[in-house]
Parts: sequence; structure tokens; C-alpha cells
Amino acid sequence: MERLSGKVAVVIGGSSGIGRAVALRFAKEGAIVHNFDLSATPREGGKPTNEVILDSGGSSFFSEVNILDESSVITAFKGLILKSNKLDITFIAAGMAEPMGDTREIKMSDFDLQVALNFRGTFLSIRESLKYMVPAKSGSIIPVSSNFGQVGVPNMTTYCGTKAAVIGMVKSVAVEMGKHNVRINALCPGATKTAINVKYRADQEIQEMWQRMTPLRMTGNEYIAEVEDIASAAAYLASDESRFMTGSTLTVDGGWTAH
Repeated sequence: MERLSGKVAVVIGGSSGIGRAVALRFAKEGAIVHNFDLSATPREGGKPTNEVILDSGGSSFFSEVNILDESSVITAFKGLILKSNKLDITFIAAGMAEPMGDTREIKMSDFDLQVALNFRGTFLSIRESLKYMVPAKSGSIIPVSSNFGQVGVPNMTTYCGTKAAVIGMVKSVAVEMGKHNVRINALCPGATKTAINVKYRADQEIQEMWQRMTPLRMTGNEYIAEVEDIASAAAYLASDESRFMTGSTLTVDGGWTAH
């Protein structure tokens, strides 16, 4: 049975990478999927996410949204409600890992952009979701944090800080909104094969660190997740199977944070 049958889901950042895989998985599980992104074109190539869903017999919509622009986010959520009349699931995948480098050399303009995208944009998406979920007394919100939000990593100060901030925000919202039967849990992927991190996967030093820090070995001695691994975890958090989970972090990192 489809676990999300009849549910309406928004995937913020659903055109590429983890967000795309999650949108496709939600549709496969029976959800009506709204993709909010700057562009419908996938970074990895191929058809836009909503076209793939429609071709497979599912239901999907695309809205051009700038998560850094409050009015853009507000308008998109209003449009979603006009089309689908409710909101059951919000998955927030938009984010960025850069700047990387010596903390002493990070420019404030780069710092501000990463904070705005990883933290402020996540907050806006949560806030707007709550406006529709609370009156319905139902909903599951899934912001993407990171295993790096739970550990310290050299030269990743801003990324680690913003992703840790997302976890803190999730806990606070969970405590505040539990009485309304609205759940929120942080999904924390580790290294994952996406188009956005190709250059890191090609960096020998980074590869050695990922391999050294990841105890789990899958078929073929693989130690980096596929996007489908993250999508499976997202489907669980979105479904009623996780109905008594809120304020939690679900980490999918091959054991990195077990050290």
C-alpha cells in the first residue's frame, strides 16, 4: 500500500539531488508533490521532477521560488493551498555547503549567504508550513540538517554551525507544536552522491577523510550514500509510521557520527 496516499507534500529544492529523489519517492508513495525551486531544470540532467512524476501517472506541480525572498516563499505556499487545499508534508532540502576554508579567512558576505540559505530559508519554510498545518492539527515537517550539524569538521565552520542551528530550531518547534499534532524531525544525511558535491568527491583528501570516518561498507566497498538512501528515510518521517516521532534527528551517514 502507498504510504502517502492522499497526502499533499511540498519539497523545497526538489529539482535536483536529494530533494529530487525525495520528491520522486513521495510521488511513488502516492503523494501529490509540489516542487519549490529556483529552476525546474535538474543539475544532473534529465526531465524536470514534476514531468517525471506526471509521466509515471502521479500528480505534481512546480513553482519558481527563491527561498531567500520572504514574499516569494509566502506566495508559493498560498498557491499550493489554492491548488491542493491542504498541506500534509514539508521537506526542506535547499541549502549550500560553501564557503569552506580557514575560519579566519571567511568573508562576511559568504557567511551571510550561507546563514540566509541554510537557516533563515529553513525557518521561513517552517513558519509558512505551520500556518496551514496547525489549523488542520496535522502535519510532518522534515528540514534537512547534516551529520556535520552534530560534529566538528575543520574548515566547515559556517556549514556545521548553520546545520547545528537547524537541529536546535527543530527541537524548539517540536516542543511548541506538539499540542497541535504537528511533527518536525531533522534528517541528517552524510556524504551523498549528488551533482552539487561532485568536486568534493573528486578531491583525494576529502575522499580519504570520508572513507576513514565511515565505518559502514556496502556492496562494492561503497561508503557514500545514494540519494535513494536519504529518500527512504524521508518517506519514513513523512509517513504515519513515524507518528510518535518529533524533535528527533534521523542520521543517515554510514556511522560517521558513531565515532
